[in-house]
Parts: sequence; C-alpha cells; structure tokens
Amino acid sequence: MYMRYLFFILFAGLIVSCEQQASGEGDILFQSGDFEGAIRAYSDYLELYPTDVKTLYNRGRSYEEMELFELSIKDFQAVLEEDKDNLQANLSVGSYFYRKQDYDNASYYFAIAVQAHESNAQAHFLQARAFHKVGKKKEAMGGYNKALSLNPELGEAYLYRGALRTFMKQRSKACQDYQQAKALDVVEAEIQIKSFCN
Repeated sequence: MYMRYLFFILFAGLIVSCEQQASGEGDILFQSGDFEGAIRAYSDYLELYPTDVKTLYNRGRSYEEMELFELSIKDFQAVLEEDKDNLQANLSVGSYFYRKQDYDNASYYFAIAVQAHESNAQAHFLQARAFHKVGKKKEAMGGYNKALSLNPELGEAYLYRGALRTFMKQRSKACQDYQQAKALDVVEAEIQIKSFCN
C-alpha cells in the first residue's frame, strides 16, 4: 500500500513537472526571439489548459511581436474573461486600440488598469497619452504627473508632458521636461529642445 501511494505521489509530481516544462518551453522560445516556436509551444499547452492566463497572455504577446494584432487581441481578451483586472492584458488591449487611433476604447482599458493597479506608473502614462490624443489637457497633465510621481525615471512621460506644456504655451516648464527626458536617454527629446528651447 505504501509503495502504491509513493508511486502515485512520484507520478503526480512527474506530471506537474512535465506541465511546467511545457509551459516554460514557450517562455524560452519567446526570450530567444523565436515567436513562431513560442506560439506553437503555448498553443500545445493551451490544448490541455485553455484558460491558463499566463500562457494566453504570453501567446498574445508572441502574436503581437509578429504584428499579428488580430490574433493577439483575441488572447488578451480571453485573459480578461478569466481575470478582468489583469494589468498586462488591459494595457495590451488598450494599446491595441491606441494603435488603431480608437482613443476612447484605449482610454477605457487604461482606466481599468489604473483603477485596479493605482501604483502602476505605466498605466497612468498610457491613460494620459490617450487623454492627450483627444485633447483632454487637464486629465492628460494629471496622468503624466501621477506617472512621474510613481516613477521619476519614466523618460517618455517627461517628453509628452513637455509636448503638452508646449501646446499650453508653458515654454519654460516644457523645456525642463525635454531636458529631463534627454537626461533619461529619450532620443526625441533632443529634437524638441532644438525646436522649442533654443
């Protein structure tokens, strides 16, 4: 009886180990830049575990890297069916709509990310970008400010806050933002400095 029990425990451990290996194979392929291979590995894993959030998201990212955006959005939305507050999936769906210049839908998903993950600087930054695109200056400024208060190293937030300040004719503050963006290695900041600050 003891041997049968021991065999069962070892066998169960082996199955879990193989499952983890199958899931991890896709991660290794993704890291190496073999996105097609990663998609195959993730798809194989999803045959067994079709609602595994991590694997769905990673396959979506693989599709995204291959610019197969219609396939990526299906995986990201499947993640949200399982976990509606998932930070990465909400940011990815928001970014999908942002690329399509559908800023209202982009803002909707970024808002969910901000609400569920208040301390995430990237969520605030992306929501600010969507607000900026539709001319909601006050909301955009608030988003950039919040993002930078959470992560003062977020160079792009300085760049776009500077652009907003340029539009609002706050030249001195805009140039300070561009200088800060440049110090954080944001290439576009140099162009803005040459255009507006000399």
